[in-house]
Amino acid sequence: MKKQAKIFVAFAMSLMLILTGVTCFGSDAVAPELKAITFKNATIDTAFKSDVLEYTITLKDNTVSPTLESFESTADCELFVTYITDDAGHQTGIKASLNNSTGSGVNYVFHYSNPAEFVPNSNNYLADIYSTYAELEKPLNHEDTSYKLYIPKDLTNLKLTPVTEDVNASCPQLEQLTLSNQKITPITLTCTASDGTTRSYKIKIKRVDKTVEQVKAEMQEEGYTSFVSGTHFYESDSFFVIAGASVGGVIVLFLLYKLIRRFGVNPYDAEEKPFYSTVD
Repeated sequence: MKKQAKIFVAFAMSLMLILTGVTCFGSDAVAPELKAITFKNATIDTAFKSDVLEYTITLKDNTVSPTLESFESTADCELFVTYITDDAGHQTGIKASLNNSTGSGVNYVFHYSNPAEFVPNSNNYLADIYSTYAELEKPLNHEDTSYKLYIPKDLTNLKLTPVTEDVNASCPQLEQLTLSNQKITPITLTCTASDGTTRSYKIKIKRVDKTVEQVKAEMQEEGYTSFVSGTHFYESDSFFVIAGASVGGVIVLFLLYKLIRRFGVNPYDAEEKPFYSTVD
C-alpha cells in the first residue's frame, strides 16, 4: 500500500512539473528565448541571436529614454523591461526579462553605446509607464499628474516600469506589487530630475471586466491597440439604452407640456369685461 502511495505521489509530482512546463517551456521543456526584439529610439549594434544574452545599443537621441517597440519569443511568456542605472541613478542600459509562470526566466541586457553626457536639468517628466498587462487611460503629458491605469480583473501581481522623459532623470520601479480584490490604494510615482527637482504622479488602479488570459489573447490579435476600449459603461449598450430612454422621456414631457398649454381650459372669457377698471 505504501509503495503504491509513493508511486502515486511521484506520478502526481511529475504531472505537475509537466503541466507547469507547458505554460512557458513547451512540451520539450526547452527554456524560452527571444527570437527578436526592437526598441524605439535605439538600434541593436549587432544581429540579434536568441542564445546571446548581452548587447550594446545605439540611441538615436541619447537624451531620450528608449522604450520597447516589439518582441517575439519562442514560447508564450511575459517580457518585462527595466532600466539599468549607475550608482548616481543615470541610465546605462535596458534589461529585458523573459519570465515563466514561476517568475524565473532569461535576461537579455542591452548597454547604451552612446550614453548622454551628464548635464543637470529640471526635466522631471515621465514619458510612459510600462507594464505587461496594464494600460493607461491616456498618454502622459506635461499638464496632468493624475492618471488611471487599467488592469485585468484577476491580476494579483503588478510590475511597473516608469519611463523618464530625460535619460538622466530617475523614477523607482515597482518590481512586485501585490493587489487585493478590494479597492486598490492609488500609487504615487516620483520622478526626480537630474538637478534634484521632483514631480509626483498619482496612479489610480482600475480593473476591467476581462481576465489576464482574455487580455493576453487580445494582445496577440493582428491590429491590436487596446484592451480597455469598449469596457467603459459609457461605451456599453446599456448606457446607450438608458441615455436613449432618458432623452425620449424628456421629449415626451416637453410635448405633453406644449399640448396642455395649447388645449388646456382657459379660466378667463376673452369677451368678459374686466372686474376692475382704471380711470385715466
